[in-house]
Amino acid sequence: MNRILICLLALSGLALCPQRDQTRAQEAKADQPQLATEFAAPDASINLRRHKEGAAAEIRDGALQLLSGKGGEANSAAWPLCAPGSWRQIEAQWRLRLTPGVKGASFALLNTAHFANEGPAFQLLRARGISPEPREPEWDEPNLWGSFALAFDAHNPPTEDPFNAFGNVHDRPQREVSLHFDGREILNAACPVDFATGEWLAVKLELAFVTGGAEVSLHVAGKDVYSGVFMPHLLPYESRAALGAVGDAPGQCAIDDLQVRWKTPAAETPAPVTVQTFHSEWLTGGRSEPAREFDLLPPEFAERVILTYRFKPMVDRDEWDRQAAVYAWDGDSRIEIARILTPFQLWGATYEFVVDVSDYRQLLTGRRKLCVFAGANVNKGFVVDLDLIYYRKPADVPALPKVLALRNVWSGHAHFNNADSIKKTFGERTVDVPAGTKSAKLRITVTGHGSLEFKPMDRTVLAGGKEFKNTLWTTDCYLNPYRPQFGTWKYDRAGWGPGSVARTWEIDLKDCFEPGKPLKLTYTSQELETKDWAEHWIEGQVIFYG
Repeated sequence: MNRILICLLALSGLALCPQRDQTRAQEAKADQPQLATEFAAPDASINLRRHKEGAAAEIRDGALQLLSGKGGEANSAAWPLCAPGSWRQIEAQWRLRLTPGVKGASFALLNTAHFANEGPAFQLLRARGISPEPREPEWDEPNLWGSFALAFDAHNPPTEDPFNAFGNVHDRPQREVSLHFDGREILNAACPVDFATGEWLAVKLELAFVTGGAEVSLHVAGKDVYSGVFMPHLLPYESRAALGAVGDAPGQCAIDDLQVRWKTPAAETPAPVTVQTFHSEWLTGGRSEPAREFDLLPPEFAERVILTYRFKPMVDRDEWDRQAAVYAWDGDSRIEIARILTPFQLWGATYEFVVDVSDYRQLLTGRRKLCVFAGANVNKGFVVDLDLIYYRKPADVPALPKVLALRNVWSGHAHFNNADSIKKTFGERTVDVPAGTKSAKLRITVTGHGSLEFKPMDRTVLAGGKEFKNTLWTTDCYLNPYRPQFGTWKYDRAGWGPGSVARTWEIDLKDCFEPGKPLKLTYTSQELETKDWAEHWIEGQVIFYG
């Protein structure tokens, strides 16, 4: 079999991309365009671009050599459009070889609305506003306009300075994989596999476009880096493949056996509808949080609801990280639907946080009472916007589980220097399980503050007699998308990090309940004796699904 590029299009009325391997052409399904190449020989259809003065990329020794190891190199390869239109699923796999000295390497699905049907991957936009001129991509941070990308980042050197801009204060392994969309880093995680060893590793990427976004899975050498994580607003778009890398001597980057498949044409995606609630709301430490009623959309628009919390410091720099939250009311019960912790020393920028709040969508339709909160220096404070983005279900995706009911379980601040506060805030609760319940989920958000900010704590949940254990501790604060910051933003913390959405412990209550009968739930934290300010802020709810 020839080891050369195949670019299949078996769609009625559409021309094929250059086709050089009839065996693979026969194997491809009629509705699944495919890009497949083993880099056996140079191919003029691949747009190779040199982004710096170093050596250019080339196809050599049966692989795409993006970096030769000579130093000062940044190169990319981009393929022409093979799959016109938008698709419900995209799968990509390739073999990757990186050596020490590589700074980063990326795979991208270029949006043809911005990058045309062919040509190089060259425009870096929306990283910090729209660039007036095209700029070369940073392949360790591929923030490409309107496009999805992932990056392998092998350069995050350790630091011993607790206050500088560098993040790796715990000297963690420098092997991070980040997910990007439309000019922003969305997620960043430590890879369980060391990918810069000079060995060939198998990489597999899967995108499944669902209501209001996409579920992303990434596997490296058979290990999960991401497994079905939801990326809001990542909707189907026409795309073409690109690869890029940047590094110093002696870093090398090679790619082989690249395959990209576009599966199942996507039905029309209904346009989202945005409802602006609070707008330029002035929040200071000297006034209580505002709560008011808003006319929101009808339930038929709320298959998925995405919350955008946007704030900007005003008057003076705020030198600290602050607690913030959004609440909705269920009758007389106030429900926390999102908790946000602000970055250190905000000034001169608008900070935006996007949260999927679809579990609370029954509280976000019709006329509803909402509240925004953000702690701040007295008489300084923030300007806050709160938008709700509503998505209807496309015809060709499964519906989300129907929410039958939502019950508040725990809510408040447990002060560990007060035994009565611990007993009142935590402990046993009983909730009624609605008839017709098919599944249920317990969501618990806890953040530690005071002397518990930097202390890991074990905790236990009993649900219907079953025991679940967890440690309240966040170890990836240094990978925060809003990096670098000032202050001690990089240190591990109890359930949160400055400039992030608070972490939620989600427990599947399968086999823990019987429909129509009461369910007992108990939350217990590790004990601690202290006279200092030491608290856990807890909000927990059970969501019942039909």
